[in-house]
Amino acid sequence: MNNKVIVSFLPNSSNANSFISKIDFADSYKIELLKDEEIKEIYLKLLSNNSTLIKSLMSFRNKIMSLFGFKTEIKHSNNVKDIQVGNKVGFFTIYYVDEYEIIAGEKDKHLDFCVSFYKNDTILTVTTLVQYNNFFGKIYMNLVKPFHKLVVKNMLRNLK
Repeated sequence: MNNKVIVSFLPNSSNANSFISKIDFADSYKIELLKDEEIKEIYLKLLSNNSTLIKSLMSFRNKIMSLFGFKTEIKHSNNVKDIQVGNKVGFFTIYYVDEYEIIAGEKDKHLDFCVSFYKNDTILTVTTLVQYNNFFGKIYMNLVKPFHKLVVKNMLRNLK
């Protein structure tokens, strides 16, 4: 096993396309898992990543973005029972859950996004899909894109 993060694509059997009507931005990364775990356990581990880099970037993002009306609420949880459609866990509202995939995201006046956490055997693929709802959503995404990539790769690399 290595913890190399590889650029990937949305798995064909993912349901993520059902939650975004128009894809303006997409990226996908995959990693081989250290051990076989349930997707809900993996999801909680990813969201509870305590890396200094992630904490700093997310804190900065939340302070700035709250001024422009973006959602910044975080609901911390370490209980797999909380991972149910309609619940908010981390930054995300849970849209879909099955034994292989969790799809979560948010919708606001600037942009809609969903993130697929898809596990196939020992491979985890994390795919982000974004739809811009206005010009500010496009500007926002272009500003955060490099940081988004850093955060996702860091989260995957630190998955234990």
